[in-house]
Amino acid sequence: MPKNLYIRSLGVMTVLWGFVFVVGMVLIAVISLAAPDLIPPGSEYLIIVIPVLFAFLMVGIQFLISPWLMDFIIGWVYDATKYQVDELPPHIQSFLHQQMELHNFSLKWVAIIHDNNPNAFTYGHTKKRARMAITEGILNYLTEDEQLAVVAHESGHIVHRDFIWMTVAAAIPLVLYSFYQGLWIYARVTSRSGGRSEGAEKVGAAAMVAAVGAFIAYWISQYIVLFLSRVREYYADSFSAEATGQPGALSRALVKIAYGMVKEDSINAEKLSDENASPTVRRQASKKSAFTTGMRSLGVFDVASAKNLALSSYGRGLSLDNESVAKAAQWDLSNPWGRFLELSSTHPLPAKRILALNTMQEERGMEPEFPQMGKVKLPESLWDEFLIDLVLLYFAPLLFIILPILSAIFATSVGININIGIGAGILLVALIWKLRRREKYPKLKLSDPVVTVTHCLTDHTKNSYYEASPLRGKGAVFVGKVVGRGVPGYFLSEDLVIQDDTGIITLNYSPVLGFMSFFFALFRAPSLRGMKVKAYGWYHRSPQPVLQVWKIVTEEGKTFHNRWSGANWVFMWIMIIIGIALIATGLSTFTV
Repeated sequence: MPKNLYIRSLGVMTVLWGFVFVVGMVLIAVISLAAPDLIPPGSEYLIIVIPVLFAFLMVGIQFLISPWLMDFIIGWVYDATKYQVDELPPHIQSFLHQQMELHNFSLKWVAIIHDNNPNAFTYGHTKKRARMAITEGILNYLTEDEQLAVVAHESGHIVHRDFIWMTVAAAIPLVLYSFYQGLWIYARVTSRSGGRSEGAEKVGAAAMVAAVGAFIAYWISQYIVLFLSRVREYYADSFSAEATGQPGALSRALVKIAYGMVKEDSINAEKLSDENASPTVRRQASKKSAFTTGMRSLGVFDVASAKNLALSSYGRGLSLDNESVAKAAQWDLSNPWGRFLELSSTHPLPAKRILALNTMQEERGMEPEFPQMGKVKLPESLWDEFLIDLVLLYFAPLLFIILPILSAIFATSVGININIGIGAGILLVALIWKLRRREKYPKLKLSDPVVTVTHCLTDHTKNSYYEASPLRGKGAVFVGKVVGRGVPGYFLSEDLVIQDDTGIITLNYSPVLGFMSFFFALFRAPSLRGMKVKAYGWYHRSPQPVLQVWKIVTEEGKTFHNRWSGANWVFMWIMIIIGIALIATGLSTFTV
């Protein structure tokens, strides 16, 4: 597997530089046609070289400064203590000395960050001047073999020179964006200049098309860089498995880290929401929450994508329930939305990493740590639901503008009154809006049974919560204690976090008028802290679980309503009335 991952990394880098070459050649062609006397013969390559050099200058400066900046942030902002390798716990000290000698790298120091949120990361310039940082949470939540697995993973980033790989890769979108800017500016200047020849007009049009192509290449390149980042994470996982000989230790560590992240995040949220807490306690909790957010791309993985694994065992201590973990992870592995959302992530989904580690164990003749991972039987494929969701979520808003325009153009072309065309287009928009609303907010009943967080994560029956997505909602009722805000420490966050007997879930309270969230966050949310509530709404996943709130009822019987779903109906009927009125106006122009 390591060789395959290295080849895959080379392939990704080749594709990225291929984009630069193709777009650069187009740029040379456009400029050569537009101003053949502007570029001296034989110097056309400068059109590509100069943006490339500029991009590498920018990322090079960032590459040189970043480690020193991180040194300052870790030492002064996050209150870390820096140790030499010989000062670390004996098992980590011995392991690092062995790996440094074997793979010819060295650590300037290892920082222990005084934060119980488990995380670890590395940074630096080269293999000889690397730094490693681990939090106290790694030492507190993990066993010694699991700690070594995490340290080995971070060592893998150093050995594989991921600092340099990702720096070079990050330069390519910048180069492509420079090409796009140059072509776009030239196209606009050409379009505004008067007295142009026919040849100049053609070159200007070609520049416009090339600019669009360069922007598309830039947009795609960003996702390719993220893909490369995920490949490097798999590569580091593979190094950990080789170095420790225990792939299962890293699997267990990933689940425990996810658990620890969510638990510590919940503790910090409670402290930040506690009006009786001292300023010092609240300040420390705010700093720790900021650390979790700031380290999302550097750490072992992004906590937002790991919550489902964590919630499956939350409140059960650290005794891992393999079956629950496997069921909770199945959404990531089988629901097409899991793959789609992973495209914009720097880290692979934790479930996919565990599945890869299972394979490494099997290759070594070992029993997989999570044998049921990826083997949970599902009643049906969700690709049809995914495609419908994709259209309704991303393309429907565009259709709201395009359909009335296209209908008007069609009506005019066939000699029908334009009002009839626009009205028909608006009615089509209303139909699409109805379909969108039906998927996002299915019918709710006050008599619906109460469910738990773990049940929603692990229920894979037909028409179950497994089908939930960023668009597709499932009616749900939760009973739990409000333990904090959706964004810890942010007093204007209208979202709440509640905890039931099995896990925690975010309540997304989005009022009809966006500015009303300010009043809920400022005046109502604080009064709910620590209270037991019953929350009605629609369960969504993206991939972390969220409840879109319809109604919150406290133990005292106080009710907080969210009228957003009703507003959707009102908007739909307004469109229907406008559409019918326009059609009626158009028909009234006909004479018998």
